[in-house]
Amino acid sequence: MNTHQKKVAVVVPMHNRSELTPDEQVSFQHLTHYLHAYDKYLVVPNSLNIDLPGCSLKRFGDEYFGSVAANTRLLLSETFYRSFSEYQYILIYHLDALVFSDQLEAWCDTGLDYIGPPWIHCADSPWVKEARVGNGGLSLRKIESFLKVFRSDVYWMEPEEYWRERYAGMPAYVRMLNLPRRFAKRLSWLNNARLEMSQWHLRPDGTKNEDHFWSDRAKHYVPDFRVASVEVGLRFAFEVAPRLCYDMNHHQLPFGCHAWPRYDRSFWEPYLISPHAA
Repeated sequence: MNTHQKKVAVVVPMHNRSELTPDEQVSFQHLTHYLHAYDKYLVVPNSLNIDLPGCSLKRFGDEYFGSVAANTRLLLSETFYRSFSEYQYILIYHLDALVFSDQLEAWCDTGLDYIGPPWIHCADSPWVKEARVGNGGLSLRKIESFLKVFRSDVYWMEPEEYWRERYAGMPAYVRMLNLPRRFAKRLSWLNNARLEMSQWHLRPDGTKNEDHFWSDRAKHYVPDFRVASVEVGLRFAFEVAPRLCYDMNHHQLPFGCHAWPRYDRSFWEPYLISPHAA
């Protein structure tokens, strides 16, 4: 670890528009009220003219904004994480998140590589088969560990398994024509994490957002990559079914939440700070 690194920065991915909606203004107010002591960055397109109090700007190409797929490409790019390499951690804070206290350094001190609100099986997220952490909209990420994933020389897919699945049952002439593919898969730079990440947004199975990669696949490339448990994730933040999460978290409010206007807004409204809070 670089001893000159700062501990943590708050990173706010923006849209390609400069005006905040009323709900985004609430989220931003929670950020500035509770986490005012930390460096804060807006991640914005090169072409966007924006200025929010207390925030510096990190600019990236316009192609990384305007859709979920574009955001996924940005947060699966090595350039993004290298741009924050002066910090040990970043807290990704989308403007549909809230925090309710300043626990940020304490969460960094857990040493975990990735923490976010758990995905749990419930009416809000029936697609979840196995509860796990979790959503990236409010998430703590350890920069050094994320960069290790990009540098990993572990294969995306085992070369011989790839060959058996794709070509073993094909006619001999097809196998012969595709022999270069068999050998290419043995070259790490043609079969690595970067290549999988570059195609992640094209996945057809509903797990094509960037947070699914960090939750489910990063450990494939770096076996000691540590993702928070569901229990720890619930203490960090809720997303879906906040009343159920509140029960699961022993009737304790978490550090924060994500998608508060979307999932049971009425649960969160008593915890919203006054519009005129300092």
